[in-house]
Amino acid sequence: MSTRLTAKSRGFGLFGFLALFFISLVLRPPVASIGPLLHEIVGDLMLNGFEAGMLTSAPVFCFGLGAFASPALVRRFGVNRAMFIVLVVLSLSVVARLFFGYAGLLSATLAAGLSIAVANVLLPTIVRVEFPARVPLVTGAYTTLLAFSASFAAAIAVPTSESLGGWRLALAVWVVPAALAALFWAPKAMKTEPVEIVSDGAASEERAAVLRSPIAWAIVGFFGLQSLGFYAVLGWLPSLLISSGQSPAAAGGHLGLATAVGIPSGLLLSSIIGRFKSLAWWAAGASFATFLGYVLLLLTLSNPMFAVPACILIGLGQASTFPMSLSIIGTRASTKAQTTQLSAIAQGWGYLIAAVGTFGVGYLASQTGNWSSSVVLLAALTALQVGVGFYSGRPGLIPAK
Repeated sequence: MSTRLTAKSRGFGLFGFLALFFISLVLRPPVASIGPLLHEIVGDLMLNGFEAGMLTSAPVFCFGLGAFASPALVRRFGVNRAMFIVLVVLSLSVVARLFFGYAGLLSATLAAGLSIAVANVLLPTIVRVEFPARVPLVTGAYTTLLAFSASFAAAIAVPTSESLGGWRLALAVWVVPAALAALFWAPKAMKTEPVEIVSDGAASEERAAVLRSPIAWAIVGFFGLQSLGFYAVLGWLPSLLISSGQSPAAAGGHLGLATAVGIPSGLLLSSIIGRFKSLAWWAAGASFATFLGYVLLLLTLSNPMFAVPACILIGLGQASTFPMSLSIIGTRASTKAQTTQLSAIAQGWGYLIAAVGTFGVGYLASQTGNWSSSVVLLAALTALQVGVGFYSGRPGLIPAK
């Protein structure tokens, strides 16, 4: 037998809101700050192309593996205690990246990725339990914070490294919001969570119902392809722009623009997304904007004047598809228990797709000696995303077990 969280909101409280704020603030910077500093890290640690690719893609790979472990952690500890555990591990991992050279940096980044993965899966469940009538709105709000923190981390990474004397401390500063998130979530973790007893057989039936559903696999594809694009840009855009003649600071600034420009649209989308029964055309349209951004990015390789409009279109598209994918996860399941299963499967397989793609984008560039083929690959995958997004955004629920 195993335990599951029951369904009614019990009052979030000030510490709960502060914790949700800092959780949203810290789930992207440990990854987003690596891309702008990669040039410095590679030079300092004398990394080859494979090692650099591992550093950018391994956290995303962990996002997938960690997502699969989330339902088991919830059954063992409950949602609130599981979140507290991963926040503590994330805080320790951010500090551990200071030590032991490349091995320590990669190992701690893997641990941070696993922690972020579990938190990624738990957040939709927390939102559904605590704010059942405001799932799209709250989802849009915290995904906007995720976008803001990624943008801010990318923009300040190089200046912080210059002011603090190196990339290690520039990465370590993010222990502050991680520790604050753990501190403010601690009261939630200490409370006994109301649970209902559900047999392991019933849990397996819930998972099987998700796995049988074409809607679920369309969501996996949509989430995976939009994540692939986001993390490929997050990890490799600065390197691409540096190779075309920009300075590291300017390249980091362009990455900051790509992640920041979607914040206003994310806020607007979060306020209206719940009004639509179908997100099909919204998902397809936002994906097509990202596609056009990649076309302009390809032109940027020979003409830097296209860099800003490319970043704007990519940022607008990616900032829209991410909250859409999470809202679809939060609203397509028939039950709360099914939401956790769908979130784990969609994010688990989706982030594995993103990890393989992120590594492939960088590896292809290292093998060809330029970034043209990599950008063409991203554009082609985003064209596929247009169709998958349309299908997954249509109305419908996954049948109950």
